Amino acid sequence: MLDASRHEFAEHGYAGASLDDIARRAAVTKGALYHHFINKAALLEAVYVELELEVAARVKAAIDAAGGDAMARVMAAFGAFFEASADPSYQRIVLRDAPGVLGRMKGRGLDHEIGLDLAVALIEDMRREGLVSEAVPVGMAARIFMAAIGEVATSAAHSDDPASVRRDGMIVLAALIQGVRLATTVNGTSRS
Repeated sequence: MLDASRHEFAEHGYAGASLDDIARRAAVTKGALYHHFINKAALLEAVYVELELEVAARVKAAIDAAGGDAMARVMAAFGAFFEASADPSYQRIVLRDAPGVLGRMKGRGLDHEIGLDLAVALIEDMRREGLVSEAVPVGMAARIFMAAIGEVATSAAHSDDPASVRRDGMIVLAALIQGVRLATTVNGTSRS
């Protein structure tokens, strides 16, 4: 059912995909769909989670393959994410349709369940190597990086020149990393 839903959502968009077509493609009855999923939005959420888990696995594999220093692992993570998020199915389902169907907060919550630990681990690696100040709260830095990376991917998905958007995004992300390296105090209060 998820494969059929993914195909229909990618090909026709959420609005254009019908439960009848999904059921037919999955070779099940519409009643069987409703037995597992309360509605079409629940199907989209399940496909969203599946896609995000696949992307997280690709990013993790890129990080593991990069070895080396923390910055090399971070850049490998960014590259793997941007490559995966360039897939037309991912763009249509996750970046274009899901925010309107699931809502930004639901999507953000799912993204954090799937990828926040990975982002936190990268920030902690950078901190151990002196690339992130002790003054920077790791959890918040991870959330901000995830939001920034998501914004670059979303902007690329809606752009006529996605490669340029991703390239510009990498420049800004590198500047953010430089910023967290230099941060030492906020409002005169040291953070750790």
